[in-house]
Amino acid sequence: MQRDSTPMLSTTQLPLFRHTPKPHSDACEPALLLMACSGTKLNRDARAIDLYRGVMYESYRAHVRSDATPRVLILSARHGFLQPDTEIAPYDERMTRQRADQMLADLSRYLRPAAWPTRVGSVLLAGGVEYRRVMRAALAHRYGPTLPALQETNGGIGMQRSQLGAFLDRLKPVFRDQIGQHANGTPLYRAYAWIEAGAIATLLYRAAPALPARQARVLSVFNGPAGPTADVEVEELVRGRTRICPRWVSVRNLHPPPRWLHE
Repeated sequence: MQRDSTPMLSTTQLPLFRHTPKPHSDACEPALLLMACSGTKLNRDARAIDLYRGVMYESYRAHVRSDATPRVLILSARHGFLQPDTEIAPYDERMTRQRADQMLADLSRYLRPAAWPTRVGSVLLAGGVEYRRVMRAALAHRYGPTLPALQETNGGIGMQRSQLGAFLDRLKPVFRDQIGQHANGTPLYRAYAWIEAGAIATLLYRAAPALPARQARVLSVFNGPAGPTADVEVEELVRGRTRICPRWVSVRNLHPPPRWLHE
């Protein structure tokens, strides 16, 4: 099946960024956010994403959405690249030029290859100059000539917070949890945005608003020729009898069911 041709972020969409386009990014994949650690931390052991309490993490928590969460890796000046749920203790170490040089000289020690996704969409490097220097080297080491399209924060901390917020605000929903594939290899997923396999949704065709709304049960979602598509079962009246019929419908034609169905 043909991939969704939705364009990546451009300088006209996000003018706060210094833009450095690279080849082979995949708009169907979740974005990758590389964040620098922060000096402000909790005073106890915690997951990395919770331990850091700096203003960039405040902006991340304020803007991230459950239906469009990027993959996140955190660059710690002490530990190297961390997954968000890695539990660590508070520490006091900053990314000086000398520390960045040490990391670059022994990058594989700090990279943790298993933490990096195989494919990603757009990439944002969020942090100071020395952090971003290590991040760029890590991306090149991990992805080589298939280095994804990337953007970097720059300017003062207020500007960087705005850039991070804008990046998160513009992320689109992504497919989640692959559960199979079509015969031609197109992956099938459990969820996309609010739509999940097993859920009951209201089917109302945008191109034919005169048709009555019907209830549809979602089986799976996938990226079809016209974009995000749901495989659903719908009750149809066939020769005077009600039958359950399979349909492929654009997710734009599915709507949350009336509230009374949940009561």
